[in-house]
Amino acid sequence: MIRNISHASGVIQVVIALFIMILSSFVPAFAMKTEFTPSCYISEDYTDNYDQTKNNREEEFYTTYGLEFLLSFIEKNKEIYLRYTPLYKDYDKHDENDTIENNVALYGDIELSKRAGINFNLVYDDYNEDNKRQSWESSASLGGDYQLTKYTTSNFLQEYTKSYDRTERTGEWKEHETNSTSAGFFHQFGRNNSMGLNYTYSVDDYDESDVDEYKEHNPSAFLVYWFAPLFGVDTNISYEKTEYDISDDEPETYSGDIRFIKKMTKHFQLYLKYAHTYTKEEIEDHTVYNPSVGFDWSITEDSGVSLGFGYMIQDWEKQDDTDGFFVEADIFKTVDFSRRGSFTVSGSSGYDATSDDAASLGFNIYYQAGFLVSYQLSKKLSTDISGAYLRDEFDQPDVDRVDNTFDFGAGFAWVPLKWLQIDLTYFFTDFATDSADRDDYHENRATLTVSLVPSQPLRIKPGANENREYFENRIFNNR
Repeated sequence: MIRNISHASGVIQVVIALFIMILSSFVPAFAMKTEFTPSCYISEDYTDNYDQTKNNREEEFYTTYGLEFLLSFIEKNKEIYLRYTPLYKDYDKHDENDTIENNVALYGDIELSKRAGINFNLVYDDYNEDNKRQSWESSASLGGDYQLTKYTTSNFLQEYTKSYDRTERTGEWKEHETNSTSAGFFHQFGRNNSMGLNYTYSVDDYDESDVDEYKEHNPSAFLVYWFAPLFGVDTNISYEKTEYDISDDEPETYSGDIRFIKKMTKHFQLYLKYAHTYTKEEIEDHTVYNPSVGFDWSITEDSGVSLGFGYMIQDWEKQDDTDGFFVEADIFKTVDFSRRGSFTVSGSSGYDATSDDAASLGFNIYYQAGFLVSYQLSKKLSTDISGAYLRDEFDQPDVDRVDNTFDFGAGFAWVPLKWLQIDLTYFFTDFATDSADRDDYHENRATLTVSLVPSQPLRIKPGANENREYFENRIFNNR
């Protein structure tokens, strides 16, 4: 069944109208470099666990026929992109999910003056309302900064998403909206000293009433100060209040940390750190004591290694205390091991008073690590292999849950002609949990895509620069 797509046309018209308005307001067309890039593709997808369940596994195939039109206006200090992607999906067994979709995206990065700049994006993900097992997400954001003085900058960011996906808590398919508004300022005083303030207000609202619905207030501040050329200190403090929509509980969390730093070289330093978190809630109060020692090795602006080894003590008001060894990591590095190949590794760990993806699960300790190997086998053939491991520990006494996820992926890209590309990808996911609210599952997926593209296709700026966000999206977001 192909559903009526008239509701999408209004959204598309609004996006196009906004694109024209922004373009006419900020960008004289005659001064811009204009590029138009059309392309088309056909892909065949396969999964051996369509419902992602432990039992009653079901195979499914679906074919996608798609077009893409990318229009860009580029100037020295301005970039605006409009992308329109109509497509048709044809399912083998679930005919009710057959659909025509019209997806549209608008991106922009504009330097208004030497002191001010804005960036924005608006992505409308059309969807089949009859397909209850297909993820989709529409989003919008507007951000900017303004240089108040030579050493002081203010910034703001407004983000909105409307999505339909499996919830982390139960694995059920649900629709929800998130809104986040933040504003702050950054001040530089001295060569290496800085301070800043930030306030964020966020809302997570489900289409149907859910225990994970919440509103959250989060002011925070930081200070970095070097009291001698080789010795410094940095500290962070924050307050977080979470208000649940269907619960009277309103936990308040006060957290802070301080690091004493010894610089060894320009790019390497040692530190001694203490972090403290106190959460006051109706169920019971919770305090975290976390001393650690470690090092920072900065390589470039967005790559390096930060590794801390410490001990975490969790003091629960009514339950037995817990303690243990804890590793705090923030690692990202890309290495070109030859002219044809590169290796990227990423890893991080930490803890939050409230899980972003499942607020009702409470205190969350997380670990994630992954890699990506890319290699050019020949002038026309390339391959990549990726792997990732994610672990979430929800230590709230009435939850006490651990989730483990392992991902593996491999792919080939063949360009037999300048205008023809063939991609073959495979992904395996294994999810295991000790929660009674959600099933374990494992899934094998494969996709074959044939694309007709211009000999020099244009790449939209977001994701085109191969930075940390680009690589981590490829490593961790294949599910």
